[in-house]
Amino acid sequence: MNNTIIDNFVKVFKPGDNLTKPDEKILEFGKKKLAEEIIYLWENYGFGEYADGLLKVIDPRDYMNSLYTWLGGIDYNKIPIMVSAFGDIFYYRKLENNENDISILDIHYRKIEVCAWSYQDFFKKYIINNETIKNILREDLYNEAIKVLGNLKYNEIFYFAPALILGGAEDIKYLKKGDANVHHQVLFQMGNKQ
Repeated sequence: MNNTIIDNFVKVFKPGDNLTKPDEKILEFGKKKLAEEIIYLWENYGFGEYADGLLKVIDPRDYMNSLYTWLGGIDYNKIPIMVSAFGDIFYYRKLENNENDISILDIHYRKIEVCAWSYQDFFKKYIINNETIKNILREDLYNEAIKVLGNLKYNEIFYFAPALILGGAEDIKYLKKGDANVHHQVLFQMGNKQ
């Protein structure tokens, strides 16, 4: 196990003050499905806000229903591990022959992309990269949203109204905040009606 990648991650994404530790049930599940370093992050830091809420390390159970709805079915080889302040879900994919990657479900543009071809590269290069923080996590818009709309609760995200697929724009005047799982379902249904 290489804890250095997690230690570097938490230098860039400072853990919040109100993190919660995983219970035994999710730890047992995680140890069967996820990399040891991700379990190390859970056990030593916990679930909740990092970098003042720009990114959340999540209890997978809180977002499995949303992820599996978007993916078209339950697949426990795909485990949600993080959510951006704008509701995009980062998930670990266990592939064949002990291979893995981290992908992102971008709910606003209705697309899935591989972020890194291994969880090590995700933590070492992708998520701590300034371009990712600026463009994928929308750091500037997040900072503006916090000033205008206030901090998010653990279950909340910022979303666009109208949705980007309905003509909204990535601008503060189109931002609102609300329950992440509700908005995931709303966006999914909107896209299916298009």
